[in-house]
Amino acid sequence: MSDGTDTQTGTRTDTHADTRTDTRTDTRVDIAVIGCGTTGLALARLLELEGLTVAVVDRARMPMARPRATHLDDETMRAFQTLGLQDLAESFSLVGTYRYYDAKWRTIMAMDMNRGLTEQGWQSDYMFHQPDFEAVLRGHAQTYAGATTFFGWEVTGIEDTGDEVVLTTRELATDRPSRITASFVVGADGANSFVRERMGCTQTDHHATHRSLIVDIVPLVAEERVPGRDSWIQGAIRNPLTVIPIAAPRVRFELMLRPDDDSAEFERSEKAYEVIAPWYAPHEYRVLRCDVYEWRSLTADRWRAGRLLLAGDSAHTMPPHLGQGMCSGIRDATNLAWKLGRVVRGDSPASLLDTYQSERRPHVLVFTTLAAELANGVEALEAPDEEPEVFQAPVLRPVLGPGVRDEAEGAAGTLSAQPRTPAGELLDDVVGYRFALVATPDALAATSPATSQLLAALDVRTVEAAPGAVADWLTGLGAAAALVRPDRYLFGAAEDPADLDALVARLAAALAPAPVDAPAPVGVAGAGG
Repeated sequence: MSDGTDTQTGTRTDTHADTRTDTRTDTRVDIAVIGCGTTGLALARLLELEGLTVAVVDRARMPMARPRATHLDDETMRAFQTLGLQDLAESFSLVGTYRYYDAKWRTIMAMDMNRGLTEQGWQSDYMFHQPDFEAVLRGHAQTYAGATTFFGWEVTGIEDTGDEVVLTTRELATDRPSRITASFVVGADGANSFVRERMGCTQTDHHATHRSLIVDIVPLVAEERVPGRDSWIQGAIRNPLTVIPIAAPRVRFELMLRPDDDSAEFERSEKAYEVIAPWYAPHEYRVLRCDVYEWRSLTADRWRAGRLLLAGDSAHTMPPHLGQGMCSGIRDATNLAWKLGRVVRGDSPASLLDTYQSERRPHVLVFTTLAAELANGVEALEAPDEEPEVFQAPVLRPVLGPGVRDEAEGAAGTLSAQPRTPAGELLDDVVGYRFALVATPDALAATSPATSQLLAALDVRTVEAAPGAVADWLTGLGAAAALVRPDRYLFGAAEDPADLDALVARLAAALAPAPVDAPAPVGVAGAGG
């Protein structure tokens, strides 16, 4: 049990309940995270890196054994690196070519998804096993002295008093109540979010809601029946079929349902056997998952109300066709955690949290609208006259919306690269989860004493761009210096050493935005999910 002091940062924290006993007392923390899927657990880990006290609440006592998300891209792998999960990459699988077929198995499109090692320092795309991710991050939450875990608990009420948020909770197995008081609460509690409901948020419907039967298997035979790492979808049939090799040796089969299809009929075991019959006999595999899932395409219109915020599926959902649902939630976490850290420590006003939605919502809408278009086009695919050539998957790197970025600078709001230093280290490992100034020796030498003091006050890590990959990245930007945010997006760049002082001053101003009218506090909510 913590004595109330973070031994790494020296920051005084409130004593919290010992989660390793059967006694549960009222708990006070900086941040309460409701929901322990990928987004909630990633956020909790980043809040740990910020040195904040955290309560994590989830209805499930143990991590869910079946995979849901299966894909991550290079940017998300970079976030995994920050979370300390890079070793899990040894169990990940790479991707291959993604093909679309028509009803007669004629190729409509063939897209190579594997772009190899990218400027992010990782492979372009991976397939991973979500239960392993959740198990490791639940373990981090359990062992972090500043965290209190409520695994197997649900939130039954929320009261935003204006100065703090009070959560009433109960343990599902015993009906035992408890209370959590937090400075801020983040609802990462999924598509049916209790927090979003209590915030009274409306949602924008992108009109791409579909149901799919999802069957995940582990083959028990050595013979490879689903070849390589390629995936495909056959459309223009009554129930379009997608086959995806996920984290090896697992394979996912998805059958899209029509509006008049009965979910219960499709969830019968004989349906799963029927779908998989062209590749495996029923005794040749173990079923990990067999259920009908409804893919929604909704975006919350408000991501913050007073001291309540939304992240992940509670803020936005999309069909699976781009593999960006979980990736978008991880981006939410990396964007939000450092801002919460600054606000809780008093380094920035609470209005900084308004930049979370202004930056993230336009960014995620790029993926959501495209995924919706792809989902709605699956049922009417038509083959071209000639066999199409395989083309390289396009790189989709949206720019952040307005917020903590140098609006006058062209590179601001774009995702930064992660080159290796001359010592062979990836840049994020040198910097950590914090702001970084990457600059040429000349630019650093020209920095004024006042700017150096400001960099120290803002906790900006300075990295000299020695000859090699780091210097080459700056040259490619046409810059002598670049300011990189903790979420790895560029605040801005300076073309020459003389511009660096002004760039740092603009960062300081952006981290202290003018106050805005705050939404009314959310009152006490009744019992519910």
